[in-house]
This record gives sequence, C-alpha cells and structure tokens, in this order.
Amino acid sequence: MTATPADRAAAMRLVLAHAEGRRAASEGRAMSSCPYDRHADDPVTRARARMWLRGYDKVNPFPVDYSG
Repeated sequence: MTATPADRAAAMRLVLAHAEGRRAASEGRAMSSCPYDRHADDPVTRARARMWLRGYDKVNPFPVDYSG
C-alpha cells in the first residue's frame, strides 16, 4: 500500500507538532501553551495536540510520584 500525498502531508503535520512541543519545552514554556485543542471535534487537531504534548514530555517529563 502506497501512501498518498495527503497521507504524507498529514504525517508531516504530526511530526512538526512533535517538534514544536519539544522546542516549547526546551524554551521553558508551560505545557498549557499547547496551541492545539485536545478536545476539538476534528480528529487531526486532537492528534496534533497529542503529538505536541508527547514532544513536550520528551524534554520536560511530568513528574510522577510512585511512593504512594
């Protein structure tokens, strides 16, 4: 199965969102500065938000307390 140009463009938008999240974390911006709506009706926007947050988490992971 060959990817269509539309598929490649959609994948690139997700890759760019991941990179934007990494850059935001490395610049010290807040996680809440994500420009994409996690609750949008559009599934592509939700996916971009997830990828942005994953990129952010790669640089500045959210602390988890396992002591409980």
